[in-house]
This record gives sequence, structure tokens and C-alpha cells, in this order.
Amino acid sequence: MINFGIIGAGNIANRFADSLSHFKDANLYAVACRGIEKAAAFQRKHPCQLIYDDYDELLSNKDIDIVYIAVPHGFHYLWISKALKKGKAVLCEKPATLNAEQMKSVQKLAEAKNIFFMEAMKSRFTPAYQEIKTIINNGEIGKIISIDSSFCREISKKTATYHFQPIQGGCLLDIGIYNVALTEDFAKTLPKVEVLENKMDISGVESYTKAKLLFPNLSATIECAFDRNKQTEATIKGEKGQIEIKNFHRAESFIVKTSSGTKNYHIAYEQDDFHGEIAHVIQCYGKNKTESNNMPISDSVNCALIIEKIKNQIPELAV
Repeated sequence: MINFGIIGAGNIANRFADSLSHFKDANLYAVACRGIEKAAAFQRKHPCQLIYDDYDELLSNKDIDIVYIAVPHGFHYLWISKALKKGKAVLCEKPATLNAEQMKSVQKLAEAKNIFFMEAMKSRFTPAYQEIKTIINNGEIGKIISIDSSFCREISKKTATYHFQPIQGGCLLDIGIYNVALTEDFAKTLPKVEVLENKMDISGVESYTKAKLLFPNLSATIECAFDRNKQTEATIKGEKGQIEIKNFHRAESFIVKTSSGTKNYHIAYEQDDFHGEIAHVIQCYGKNKTESNNMPISDSVNCALIIEKIKNQIPELAV
């Protein structure tokens, strides 16, 4: 039995725990959050052996194999580092770090400790996305020419948490990471960047960004926002056709268009949109792997570098 410990008890942690409960070879062993009352409430919804109001105490528990980190972005790097140093395998919510320097540091530490680490990019693990990869690898749409994606969601400041906080907030890190991860999965390198449009919120974070990415092998546009609602979609164009994906961040449906015609696909989740990611991590851990082949640490570094390149083209965000 593989024992999971969860750091953080917010919405995303609850959804993760729901999904984890469907696995026979894994167990929610402990949860830690800032208050013991909140941890106890989490335990009532998601039965586990232990609760903590101290993250370090959870990491010191030798019975915990894998730690899932689901705290706000600004705390990811600290607790990834502490968990790896304690010998724990780590699955950390996206974005794993705030910048490329932190991500490279995580890469070095995981390699030095010879311990599994993965950024929780669940979009790469849905059955529909895996089928899209198969279709592309089989050459059905030919060589990829471009990838265009849009993920814009209006977020109210009344209900927002970290979203509008300088440094850890902004639409690029929170939402745009999905656009970037989709593009990076097929580019596997770094682009030249041109910011086409950007809007800053009064809080000091970007609330809308549209950018063009020019890779050696393909071009891409990404659009993300906190200040408007649009259809979440992506189009992957090849020399012989294209794939249109609705809700590409948690895909179930897509359309393939080629000269042979149009084919609609609907491939449901096995359980929910977390299931594929969790199953993959359990499999990797069981095989003593130190990283994922679907979301290797080098991809996380690339994603961090791409977002950094975009931010550096925005005067208010440039480092």
C-alpha cells in the first residue's frame, strides 16, 4: 500500500482526495493544514489515519511515501524542497514553482536525492489527451505547424485567494501554465516571444495576456485571463489536418479534421480528471522511477522558462 500525505486542505486538495479514494493500491494516510480544526474537517470528509497543523510534522512521518502539495503557489518551492530533503516522493500542484530558477533548483535536488518529483499537470493524463497524442504520433494530421490555445475565466476578487497577489498571482502562472504545457509537449524547446496584448490589474498582476511563441519547429499563440470568460479551447494544426480540443486543460472531447473527413471523439475520464495523473504517479513510484515520462522535470523547467520569457516582455512584470 502506498501512503499519501497531503499538504494543504483547500478545494484542489479535496478534489484530489476524492479521486485518490478510488485506488486500491494507495491510501490517504495524513493531511496537514494551517489549523487543526480545518484538518479535522478534512478528515471527516476524507478518512485518514493522521491530521496535523504543522507541515514539518507530516514530512517527518516515516510511513508517508508520497506527498501531494496543494498550498498557494508562493509556498510550493519551500515545501517541495523540504519534502525532497526528507526523502518523500513529491507531486506538486501546478505551477510547481514561481520561476525557472526555483524549478531548476528542484530538478537538481530531486536528481541529487534520487527521488521522484512531478508537477501535477493533470491535463496531460486524461484518456482523451492520450488519444490525441496517439493520433498525432501516428501522423494522421501530419507535422504540427501551429498550436493556438485560449483559457480565459473571470475570477471575482471577492472569492479569489492568491490570484491577485503580486508575485504568486496572475493569469499566466495560474491558468496560462496549461496553455504553455500543451504547447511545450509538442515543441520541447524554447521559443522567441512576442506579447500581442496584455492588461494589468490594479493589484499589480496580469489579468489578461495574449502572446505569440515562435519555436524552431512550430508557432503558437496563447491567451489567458482572469477578467473575462471565453470558450476554453485549443487547435493543433498539422500539414494534413487539425485537432480541435474543447476544455483542453481537462479534455474529454475533441474533433479531428483531415481530407478524409471530420471525426468527433468523446473519451470520458476513468473516474475524474485527477485519476490519470494519480494512476501515473502510483505506477512511477511502484517502478522506482525518479520522474515521469509524460511530465518530466525538464518539461517543467521549459514551462517555467517560457512563462518567464513572456513576463520579461511585459514591463510591469519583467525581472
